[in-house]
Amino acid sequence: MEFQAIICCGKGARLSPISAIKPTGVPKPLLPVAQKPMIEYALEWCDKAPFKEVIVVTDSSSFNQVNQVVKNYAKNRNKDIVPFTSVECLSMDAETTGEVIHQLRDRLTSDFVLLSCDFITDLPPQVLIEAYRNRADSDIAMAFYHHNPFENVEKTFLKTNYTIYSEEEDGHFSLLDLHPKTSVELNKALKIRTHMAWRYPRAIVSSKLLESFIYFCSHKIMQISEGGISASKSSTKIMRDFARRSWRHRQTRETVGMFIMPKEATFARCNNIPVYTEANRWFMKLQAKNNQGAQVSKEKGAAVIGADASVGNNTEIGERTNVKRSVVGNNCKVGMRCRLTGCIILDNVTIADDVTLENCIVGLGATVNTKARLANCNIEGGFVAPKGLQAKGENLMSLSLDGLIHEEALSESGYSDLYSDDDGDEAMDDEEEEEYEDEFSEDDGLFDR
Repeated sequence: MEFQAIICCGKGARLSPISAIKPTGVPKPLLPVAQKPMIEYALEWCDKAPFKEVIVVTDSSSFNQVNQVVKNYAKNRNKDIVPFTSVECLSMDAETTGEVIHQLRDRLTSDFVLLSCDFITDLPPQVLIEAYRNRADSDIAMAFYHHNPFENVEKTFLKTNYTIYSEEEDGHFSLLDLHPKTSVELNKALKIRTHMAWRYPRAIVSSKLLESFIYFCSHKIMQISEGGISASKSSTKIMRDFARRSWRHRQTRETVGMFIMPKEATFARCNNIPVYTEANRWFMKLQAKNNQGAQVSKEKGAAVIGADASVGNNTEIGERTNVKRSVVGNNCKVGMRCRLTGCIILDNVTIADDVTLENCIVGLGATVNTKARLANCNIEGGFVAPKGLQAKGENLMSLSLDGLIHEEALSESGYSDLYSDDDGDEAMDDEEEEEYEDEFSEDDGLFDR
C-alpha cells in the first residue's frame, strides 16, 4: 500500500456521439461496460492492490455525476481494506496529465501510479507492482505496454507509435524514445539519433505496442529539473522526455523502465468506439461460458435472450424479440418482433416494434421507431430515428444549435481528451528538432522548451 493512485477521467473525444463530447452524452467514466460504469473497473483494480489513496480526477462539468458514482462505490468497498485506503473524487479543469500532477504536487508524498478511467483487464495489479519493485536502479518510472487483445478491432482505430526500447543484460526493458506514426509517414523515415544508437546498439523498434496509460512513478520524479513534471505536457510526452535522458547526455541519468504485458492477459482501453464495443462483447462471452446449460424459455411467443446477452433492470422486452451478443441498459422498452444482434443499448432507450439493429450503439434516451433497419450505426443520445429508417455505418445525430456551439467551442479550445494521451500524434512531434539542439549540455533544459 505504498502507492498513491491517480485515475484521470477525460470526456471521451473518440467515444462520440455517446460520450459527453455531445451535450446529450454520458461522461466517459460513467459509460457502461457490461452494465457497470467503466470507472468501477479501475476502482476495483486499485482495491485489489490495494493503494493507500485513490484520487479520481474529472472535469467540473462531469464532477457531480462522477463524484456520486465514486461515493456509492466507496460505501460498498471491502470493509477489510477501508481502514487502510481512501477514495476521493476531485474536480479539476486541467488540459494535460502534467497539469494534473502539477496541481497535486503537494499532495503526492510517495511513489504514485497514473491510471486512466477506461481500462479493463484480468491482469492483477500485483504483477505490475512487482515489475516496478524489481526495476533497474536507474528507473524513476515504469511505463506499461500491451498488445491489441481484440482481433476484430482494425489497426486504424488503435493509436500506436513507433516505440523504441532496449533489453538490458539483466532482462529489464528500458524505454528509449517514441515517434508518432504520422510524423514517420510524413518524413518517409524513422529518425533514430546517433547518440542513442551508440549507447543502445541493440535497440528494438515496435509499431504494434499500445500504451496502457499506466505509469508507476517514483516520488523522485517530482524533484528532477527543479520543477518536476511540465504542466503543459501529456503523459506520453512526459515519459518520452524522461526516457530520452538515458542517451541524451554524457553521463548516465535516470530513465524510464518498460514492461510489456503478457499476451495471455486481456488488457484494453475503452477509449474509442470499436474497442468499447468489443470490451462489452468480451464480458458477454465470459457470461455465456458461465451460463452454459442455462435454461432458455421455450414458451410460445416469448422473447429470446441469449446466454451471451444482458438486460438491465426495469427493462421490458416484447414478444418474439431476439437479443443476442448484446447489452441492453436499464429502463428500456423494446417492442415486439425485434432483432438485436451485437448491440449496446444505453439506459432509457425506446425501440418500437419490428426493428432490426445489428452492431449498433444506441445512446442515452434515444428512440428507434418501428420497422427501422440499422447496421453498424452509432446513435446519439436523445436522437429519434424515424419510422422505416434504413442506414448502415452512420453516426445518427441531432442537428441542434446547442450541439454545434458545444463542438465548435471544443474545437476552438484545442480540446482533445482531457488529460489523457488522446492529444493527437502531432502533439508529440512539436518542436522535435528544438529538443535535440543541446543534447550534451550540462543543463538538459528538459522543461524549458
